[in-house]
Amino acid sequence: MTAQRDDRHTVAVFSDSLRQHGRDFRALNWGSKAGQENRFRVLSEIGLSAGDSILDVGCGLGDLYDYLKRRGIAVSYTGLDITPDMVAEARQRFPAAEFRQGSLLGTLDPPLQRVDYVVASGIFYLRRERPFEHLQASVRRMFELCSKGIAFNCLSLWGDKAGDASDEYREAPARCLEFCRSVSPRVALRHDYHPGDFTVYLRKEAQIS
Repeated sequence: MTAQRDDRHTVAVFSDSLRQHGRDFRALNWGSKAGQENRFRVLSEIGLSAGDSILDVGCGLGDLYDYLKRRGIAVSYTGLDITPDMVAEARQRFPAAEFRQGSLLGTLDPPLQRVDYVVASGIFYLRRERPFEHLQASVRRMFELCSKGIAFNCLSLWGDKAGDASDEYREAPARCLEFCRSVSPRVALRHDYHPGDFTVYLRKEAQIS
């Protein structure tokens, strides 16, 4: 399966899921709303605060935007997703936010602008063709687009389901962390919030506590 076929497969999966579930966390293939928002919490703990600009890669229905709004974190938000039906639904749901259809690694007109933070949740698990290379390219591009930092998550080979028969892409956190250190020495790994998932933060500058 080529990268383009991976993209088409992803669009087909989420288009079908949206038709089946509508505006629901299940349309994004999350097991529960709590699980989805737990990941949002960890992503936002990179330091998202009111006034920041963010790019949400794989934004789906704009649920992260809704999550931040409900917590009083007013950000300048742009959502990006490769699934046209998801973007159309998100635009109807949140007309005050900006949503764009396209690929992070593709050519967009106008081009994506630099933001404070770039975040991505649940965008890697369907990849089949050289998934780690895709993750690497995505992380590099996300880091190019940020002025403060990026946060992304991935299914983990350290997790409870590492030995099951699922063909979902899982990565070794240590290998991912080693790659991320080549992008920025200011990197942190989170594997404390879910047994089968990890999050990585990369920052432009050192965090001052």
